[in-house]
Amino acid sequence: MKHLDRAIKDRYIYLDEEKDLLIYLFEEKERKFTNPEEQVELQTYLDLIYEYGYPVSHLRVYPKVQIGSSTREADIVIYSDDRALDPIVVIECKKEKVSPSVFEMAIDQGFSYAAVTDAQYVWATSGDQDAVFVVLPDKLNEREKNRLDRIPDFKELKKPGAAVKRRVGRWIQAPVTTDTLLFSLILILAMIAGSFAVVYFDADIQQFVQSYFRSWNPDYSWVFLLVAGAATLFALGIGLAFMRSHRLFGKSNQRRRLIYFMIFLVLLAPNLVFGVALQDPTWWSRASFLRREFPILLYLWPYLKAFPLQFLLLYSLMWLSSRGQQS
Repeated sequence: MKHLDRAIKDRYIYLDEEKDLLIYLFEEKERKFTNPEEQVELQTYLDLIYEYGYPVSHLRVYPKVQIGSSTREADIVIYSDDRALDPIVVIECKKEKVSPSVFEMAIDQGFSYAAVTDAQYVWATSGDQDAVFVVLPDKLNEREKNRLDRIPDFKELKKPGAAVKRRVGRWIQAPVTTDTLLFSLILILAMIAGSFAVVYFDADIQQFVQSYFRSWNPDYSWVFLLVAGAATLFALGIGLAFMRSHRLFGKSNQRRRLIYFMIFLVLLAPNLVFGVALQDPTWWSRASFLRREFPILLYLWPYLKAFPLQFLLLYSLMWLSSRGQQS
């Protein structure tokens, strides 16, 4: 076995004279060396140290993984830190010459562990065959477009900015993030379309107001709230129609009214705060509208001010719903 004598000399492993008892010394875990699958795992473990350059402190053999109510063990997990807090690679090992179906089961097992640990890569190996993948959080069943030749070595993971890039990429690819971004984009487009519409029909709106609400003398704030409310309802309708896979838009009768109210409140409340309570009291006046080169900004600027808070609230709501779905 490659690197075996060197690893024994370096005190990474212990192997008794009968070559039966194997001990991973860093964790003091005992295994049966005569087990064919264990031999593949040991060779992979040694390759990670001597070929890929990983410190033994970044490796864990047979770490416990919680999946639902059951506790299982992965074969090897690589971490970005020596405290084993940030899993990077999940490795599943099988003995040599296993059938394709058994090897596929190892791949699926690796992905199931990666899904609950947020690991970025999966490596399945039987010694005579290997399959390496980057994990796509929103496409956990993908096995073709995400295939790699090898996992990154330790130097690649420790390049300046690599950790930040990895975390940002993981956040962007997370389903809760993509769902929030998609829903927010729908809302923005609806708000832009509504703003263009009310600017285009401004003369008709003013005639209607003067005919029926002359004594009230309303300003443009009510039009803004109308546009914001309509955009919110439109986005909510799109979510309910095309995003039913997300728990937030589920069809549970018990939670339906509460969820609808929470979504509507999260989307509309920031507009009420930032859209109406502006420092400039003349913002919504007729004169302010007429002197603008781009009147649509009368409605879009308050909304753009509210959008960061709105996105944060919507993301939090999506995240809480996703957590409830996982539990």
